[in-house]
Amino acid sequence: MPMSTTPAPGVENRTPGEAELDDAEERTEDRLYCICNTRYDDERVMIACDRCDEWYHTSCVNMPDLEIDLVDQFICPLCVEKNPHLDLRTTWKHRCLNGLQQQDPNSPDACHKPARGAFSKYCSDECGVQYMHMRISLWVENGGNGDRLWETVKNAEKREGVVVSARVVEGQSRSPLMTGDHAALAIVLPKISKADRELARLRARLETLVQKREALKAEMDVIAWREKVTELAIQHADTIEQCGWDQRLCFGEEEVAEFGASVLESYEENPTQADVDGTPEEAEWWCMGKKKCDRHSGWQKLRIADVEFDKETKDQALQKLTKLEREIRKRVEDILDPHAHLEKSKMLEPSSPRVPVLSRSTAINGQPKHKLNGDQAKKGKKRKE
Repeated sequence: MPMSTTPAPGVENRTPGEAELDDAEERTEDRLYCICNTRYDDERVMIACDRCDEWYHTSCVNMPDLEIDLVDQFICPLCVEKNPHLDLRTTWKHRCLNGLQQQDPNSPDACHKPARGAFSKYCSDECGVQYMHMRISLWVENGGNGDRLWETVKNAEKREGVVVSARVVEGQSRSPLMTGDHAALAIVLPKISKADRELARLRARLETLVQKREALKAEMDVIAWREKVTELAIQHADTIEQCGWDQRLCFGEEEVAEFGASVLESYEENPTQADVDGTPEEAEWWCMGKKKCDRHSGWQKLRIADVEFDKETKDQALQKLTKLEREIRKRVEDILDPHAHLEKSKMLEPSSPRVPVLSRSTAINGQPKHKLNGDQAKKGKKRKE
């Protein structure tokens, strides 16, 4: 009798891939984890060893759940015990300063995230602002002057860049809940101070502004020349009862610089008087048509409007440059003599807006609570597929 090939009930529709996946799930459910040798529990936080890749409950390796985000490299106790000749240990990241300086750093309400390395002592800009609000609040409560503080910091700018060098630091790591781990990076201090760099930058801007201002004044001299020539051309047209349009009004800056003086002289020489041939040499620049010339009709009003518009535009641009130059020069003076600036501000008693101050309770409790679950683990909780 031939053997039956009928599949077992419930597995007749499984593909080979699905069968292997089901078998893997069954093996995973039976696997024991951690030094406590228990099955996987999705309610407990776990972390993987960076050397053997075995998973451990944080509670079994004396690691508070709040520290899970601060782990840089986790080495399990078994790997440390099996390799006494190696310097194996768990290392930590620096903790956000906002969390360290709270009344109760161990509280879940405090920030337990890692700082951004050498670039910042805080995990985020929000934590940095919150910490400074708390500092300002305490400072004002102890008699600090908020107006003078605002005068000191209102011109502060963001840091342009940081140079960091890597170096080995000896010593055992410590719990990040209070002091943070040893530093593995070092900031390279600049050879030129921040004040000197700022002065160099401001002076370079001043030099650029001076060049722009001189160029703008040259353009305004051309506009003044056109205004004068337009006035003379209108008077000339009224005298000879002709159109009088002067083509030289279209001269550019280079032509004005080269021929501008001779153009003004041509009006002073009374060009309405004919020479021996009956036509003055300069007359070739003027339109000799009738007073209301079809080709140049209304040129007087148009030219006057153009000159007025150009004058107004250049005046506004010059005022902006002058104001900006004055602000930069004041900033240079403040850097060179900051104490004089503060004393002057104190005497004038400026009505500057005060820095917003948060209460101590708000600064401490404003940090959102962290939800402690497996998703916070360094490599994530081991989940079933």
